[in-house]
Amino acid sequence: MAGSTGNFHKIGDLAAHVGGTVLGDAGRLIDRCHGLMGAAPTDITFVSNVKYMRQLATTDAGCVVVGRQVNQASIGRQEKPPLTFIQTDDPYFAFRQIVVLMHGFRRHAAVGISPLAHIASSARLGKNVNIHPFAYVGENVIVGDGCNIYSGVTIMDDAVLGAECILYPSCTIYEQCVLGNRVILHAGVVIGSDGYGFATHKGVHHKIPQIGNVILEDDVEIGGNSVVERAAMETTRIGMGTKLGNGVVIGHNCHIGQHNLLVSQVGIAGSTSTGHHVVLAGQVGVAGHLHIGNMVTAAAQTGIAGDILEKQVVWGTPSIEIHQAKRVFAQLAHLPELVKRVRALEAQLEKLKPGGDHAEPGG
Repeated sequence: MAGSTGNFHKIGDLAAHVGGTVLGDAGRLIDRCHGLMGAAPTDITFVSNVKYMRQLATTDAGCVVVGRQVNQASIGRQEKPPLTFIQTDDPYFAFRQIVVLMHGFRRHAAVGISPLAHIASSARLGKNVNIHPFAYVGENVIVGDGCNIYSGVTIMDDAVLGAECILYPSCTIYEQCVLGNRVILHAGVVIGSDGYGFATHKGVHHKIPQIGNVILEDDVEIGGNSVVERAAMETTRIGMGTKLGNGVVIGHNCHIGQHNLLVSQVGIAGSTSTGHHVVLAGQVGVAGHLHIGNMVTAAAQTGIAGDILEKQVVWGTPSIEIHQAKRVFAQLAHLPELVKRVRALEAQLEKLKPGGDHAEPGG
């Protein structure tokens, strides 16, 4: 949890920074961003999800960033002093802007090139690069300006990093893979390991050389221990601005579109493609050789076994339209009783058949 910044900001100034409107004391001083619960009188917080609205009645926060529809009359505080709000069109993004202003991003020490790192003589390093002890940079590697490479990172031969990339400890970049500008790889990420390719002949699985590579476009961020497999013969590509959570696996030959959000533990089999602004929630599984259209959303634990047209919202295994899925799952709790009723009806039908228990003698 972030501590006090020691740098106070007036609520009115914060509102101006995000284009918001102050309801309350614009001169009140704020020095920290904090979650809604446990916030102190010098903290600023936010509400963007309606299910947290009731907590506005009890929070001690000094200021809350909210949507335009929220006001004092809508929250019913009875035993607490009135809240000060910053009303915005997009409270989540506005709060993000305030966090950046007040706390900034993680700072990287200017360590330069550690003598304990291995840098191949043919590697080309840009300006203001920081490489920590025990990192490995192979032959003909290109590292762009302003990159930060932490301990235990391995960059194999002929790989390319754009400017201002951040590779956290123990990342591995296999040979010939390409990272764009401002790519962030969290600890343990593997880029360009062999795709899962085997030819089965007479009961034996024979490895197929994976001779392609991986390209991560600008502003891709990948969470810890995720894996992006190299293509069998061409390129596995992750589109510009796409974000992967922890423990995500992208199979060989996949083309993931721009500005996708793939949440933790998503798995996508080989040769599948997605359009732009696709959202796959936690533990979504996607079969191979499929296409997921632009702006599709799949709810958590969805199993996708066929192509999905653009702008669909799906859930379930196999995936179906989410409103239909909700109706289906709502009935699952009644399934045992429905089975009993069906069996009882079947028994009654048997009695109504000729020669059944109800039949009159000689009838």
